[in-house]
Amino acid sequence: MSAARLTWVVVSYGGVDDATHLVASFGADAPVDIVLCANKPGDTEAATAAFADDPRVRVLSFEDNPGYLPALHRALPEVDTSRPVVLSNADLVADPGLVADLLAAVDTYPDAGALAPAVIGSLGVDQNPNLMAPPSARWLRALAAVHRFPAVADLLLLRKEGHSSRNVSGAPAGSAVFAGHGSCVVLTPRYFAAGGRTDYPFALFGEELWFGRECARLGLTVRYVPGVVLRHEEHAATGRKRRGAVARVKYEGLRYWAGQARDAGW
Repeated sequence: MSAARLTWVVVSYGGVDDATHLVASFGADAPVDIVLCANKPGDTEAATAAFADDPRVRVLSFEDNPGYLPALHRALPEVDTSRPVVLSNADLVADPGLVADLLAAVDTYPDAGALAPAVIGSLGVDQNPNLMAPPSARWLRALAAVHRFPAVADLLLLRKEGHSSRNVSGAPAGSAVFAGHGSCVVLTPRYFAAGGRTDYPFALFGEELWFGRECARLGLTVRYVPGVVLRHEEHAATGRKRRGAVARVKYEGLRYWAGQARDAGW
């Protein structure tokens, strides 16, 4: 029987080097199972070879590329939701002791459906807590308008190797926030026990809004836990060469969320 106390679902796209670095950073004795969703043709074979000697890693072949949160949704039949479940990009590296710190944080906040760890981005600052409150419908409509034209989005929002997140400074550890950064979402067993959903209808972007809204709907909190630290390489989805494609995909998601925000009165 596995001694794992949490499951880490890694969504990999375009090779598995990042995923090998992330898995290695947990440490050989960390009580974690890893589910690697291989989301690009060729990645399944590469991942199976890379992790052939690591029994903690299961490779799921999703080479039709369902997307980020949809990969988690598809993987859920293979995941024990009675323990914490982490959804993350592959281009992260954990600080020493992260798994133990994460498990302690889950126990510390029994009202939490999700946790927002520290995600140190390419600019050297924490990309969390990300959103202290829901974004307004007006703001989302404005962002959608910008992303309708990839060249404009590149000029205004996707500078510095694709870093486009707004950062909130000064939030105390343990703060209840609306949403954490989507590159790493920690879902507690309470999220799933309360009926938290994962059937997000878009391949990319807006995942943090989905989990924030779900937690609010369920009467659960999202807690900022900066003592749980990851480093974000920020190139798997938003590197310089893919900015135009990123903007086009994000445009559709922002249009959706603008409508959702209007209906919710954000």
